[in-house]
Amino acid sequence: MSTLEDLRLEARLSIVELSRKARVDMKTIRRALDGERVQKLKAYAIVDAISEELHRPLKLEEIEGLHYT
Repeated sequence: MSTLEDLRLEARLSIVELSRKARVDMKTIRRALDGERVQKLKAYAIVDAISEELHRPLKLEEIEGLHYT
């Protein structure tokens, strides 16, 4: 199981790029990367952006340390 940070790095996305692609504030990206809770809708947007870059489907439940409400 990979962490959000592992996947972000694998996709070669900076925090700024991920924020732009996911259309989510950088503070929210940082909170998600730090293991803090984020809104479920924002978590989906982050994971979808990474998934698109990696050209493979990802599920929220498969990401270690990603917490959402």
